[in-house]
Amino acid sequence: MTVNLYQNSPDAKGRDYREDELFLTIENLRSELLEVAQERSLSDHTVLELSQRLDGYIVMAQNLMMESLRSRKNAAAPYGKNTKSQRIRNKAALQQ
Repeated sequence: MTVNLYQNSPDAKGRDYREDELFLTIENLRSELLEVAQERSLSDHTVLELSQRLDGYIVMAQNLMMESLRSRKNAAAPYGKNTKSQRIRNKAALQQ
């Protein structure tokens, strides 16, 4: 099962492919790390290297998810509503 991070994006197919590839890479590294960690010490160089690589890919996936959430939040904001900075400016203008 894949989570679609870019549902309404014009280049969703390309992003879906990259997203699928990223999650597949994470899953493959996770499996490899579990196998190697069962055979070796947790402080073994190979275990540490795999763990660091996996961490890097997880951070990439988290950044993609956060970017997607931000863009969806911005796209969902109705045009009629004021942003916080607009409300502050409006309040300041009324006080003058």
